[in-house]
Amino acid sequence: MRRVTVALLGVLLGLCGQSGVPAAADPVACQQYNSHGICVVEAESAQQPATRPVAAGSSSDGRSGEAACTLDATGAAIPCREGPSWWVQSLQCYAQPIPVQPPKDSPIWGGHTDGAIYLCTFYTNGGSFPGTNGFSFWSGTAPAGPAAVDPAVLAEQALRTLTIPAPTTGRYPGGTMRDGRPFTVVNAYTWFWTDSDSFRALTARADAGGVWAQVTVTPTALRFTPGDGADAVSCPGPGVAWQPGDGVWAPSPAGCHYRYPHSSIRQPDEQATATYGISWSVAWTSSTGASGTLPDLTTSSNATFAVAEVQAVVTR
Repeated sequence: MRRVTVALLGVLLGLCGQSGVPAAADPVACQQYNSHGICVVEAESAQQPATRPVAAGSSSDGRSGEAACTLDATGAAIPCREGPSWWVQSLQCYAQPIPVQPPKDSPIWGGHTDGAIYLCTFYTNGGSFPGTNGFSFWSGTAPAGPAAVDPAVLAEQALRTLTIPAPTTGRYPGGTMRDGRPFTVVNAYTWFWTDSDSFRALTARADAGGVWAQVTVTPTALRFTPGDGADAVSCPGPGVAWQPGDGVWAPSPAGCHYRYPHSSIRQPDEQATATYGISWSVAWTSSTGASGTLPDLTTSSNATFAVAEVQAVVTR
């Protein structure tokens, strides 16, 4: 085992050179027709889910950001909304309140004074055709529409689209020994930093069913685990790169530094492996007004170098 030493004079010279749809009623089969041949349907108020979830962008816990709207006959997926109408899975049509409600004494009301008359339009050949294929009915509450889109799930989907950078491994002292190994110096302030491009906020957005969520990932700290058994140290920013004018033994003005108390002579390959880590907070907002946070993240990189002792050179 050899002793890791460099001459102080050589070290110094070397270093200085470098919307939602209302709640649902579950309509039943046609009970009567009016004088115009329009089906009059009474709906009970028991709430039933009208759609089945799909896994188009499922979250880690199995939740889905968007509900399925499908044709029972073929299983084909169709849009959940057509203009002001929403798909009612149980009726297999797009529903909307008739803009001008019929008089209360109209037979279509079936004697009811509450609720509303709805137009239900079928989906045919890739499009719906109001007034040509459908029926009208009374319902005490609005028919069930597509399941609400969960903006928190959309936020998770947006997060998965981001490429969050790992830190670069800037360090001073940053010279190399005669055998080509990079090194730092015992008891010196070892500066650490990352490029500013890797330490900046990132945003992404996902949308479904008319709802969007935007996630923002923000760096909060740069951590340095020295690899000699000591605890990690951190600073709130990316650190700053050392410049010759900063002085050879000066601490980092950003506080991003660590002092190795011993050489790496007893470490594997006589080197220390340090870990740089960026901590990230994750927050999201949405078009619904809902907002929240997701678990913090960490990206990391490693750097291996010797920790060298120095010998003073005294001249007279």
